[in-house]
Amino acid sequence: MAVRSALLIGTGGYGRIHLNELVRLQDEGVLALAAVCDLRLSEHAAGIVAERGIRHYGDYRDMLAGEKSADFVIVCTPIQHHAPMCIDALEAGFHVLLEKPPGATIQDVDRILEAVRRTGKHCAVNFFSPSSKALSLIGGIASLGEIGRIRGIKGLALLTRTSAYFRRTPWAGKLMSGGDPVMDGAFHNPSAHLLYSMLKLAEVLAEAAGQSALPARVNAELYHANPIDSDDTTAMRIEMSDGTELAFYVTLCARQTETQRIRIEGTDGALEWNYDDQVTVWRNGTVRSHDCREGGILERRYRNLIRTMDGVDGRLDVSLESARKFTLTANGAFESACRIKPVPSSFVRLSDAADEPGAYIEGIETTIKEAFAAGKLFSEMGVPWAMPSGPFELKGFHAFPQRFELYR
Repeated sequence: MAVRSALLIGTGGYGRIHLNELVRLQDEGVLALAAVCDLRLSEHAAGIVAERGIRHYGDYRDMLAGEKSADFVIVCTPIQHHAPMCIDALEAGFHVLLEKPPGATIQDVDRILEAVRRTGKHCAVNFFSPSSKALSLIGGIASLGEIGRIRGIKGLALLTRTSAYFRRTPWAGKLMSGGDPVMDGAFHNPSAHLLYSMLKLAEVLAEAAGQSALPARVNAELYHANPIDSDDTTAMRIEMSDGTELAFYVTLCARQTETQRIRIEGTDGALEWNYDDQVTVWRNGTVRSHDCREGGILERRYRNLIRTMDGVDGRLDVSLESARKFTLTANGAFESACRIKPVPSSFVRLSDAADEPGAYIEGIETTIKEAFAAGKLFSEMGVPWAMPSGPFELKGFHAFPQRFELYR
């Protein structure tokens, strides 16, 4: 079987990681990197391009037109460019690996979906999610009833982002960029993988019970302590169509960070999956741990896309249809909150230190852990700076925004 050939749009930021991985996999004979596109190549990218004879384009449309023999395109650009670039690549005859999130708005994702259906091409999304080994293990535990009836799924992300993080690019922390929605907040970028993974696990648990699960409504509280437009601290409750409840918590304003994790609670026990692909099960006073690692996430995504193109794998690990649930939920969270609420300055400590968050919310680690344990929103915990919001129905929701203050 011929080696598949790739094109990369975007070599800066996370595109650097893609470029390095593509070169490594090329050396292993997994794929071939034919060309890259960027307005300006960093010294690192320019060195790779020159050393290996990789073609460089300044306009991605020129690359799509000039590299017809390639098989798939990686789109790793600012969020607002995902939809138009992905659609152009699909319509030019290429399969696509799209960086997360797939689009800023649900209508962006639906436009890509329509192009996928029209062209018959595959579009995978680079969300990090539990490995197939972890998904199989968790699905088996659920189907056998080892932890009883599932009561809920919770996700926790205690993260630190310095002020330099919000200065790294013009669209960082912004709701709009260049007149287009970008929605670059805590749950839409740094912890997007965690939110997607929760939705994926809800899907797996529903399938184990012979059901399906779609996001039905969301109630979210969105706050910022940093001087940004979007959120850096969020609590969210998601109700799925099968009755499962998801509770999600993230902050970028923690001094003490933890490995991001998801907890599935049952009537007879619980299990946790974390970002290291470790699964821990508590049942009847015993604790079991399982190492479910399956190699690097990017390599898994590339190999799965290629194997799907070749008809070896029956489906994509993260299809656009699956990723749509994330964007539906994310847009709904903004609609539920109506606006991003500032954390009063009396609860915030600002810092420019390299090892400190840009803004630290006093006691945020304890606040989030207590909310996580209770499965409640911040306002329901009596947090002094928290303000309640209302639920937003997701059925029939196809156009963002409706009530969120985006264009104010």
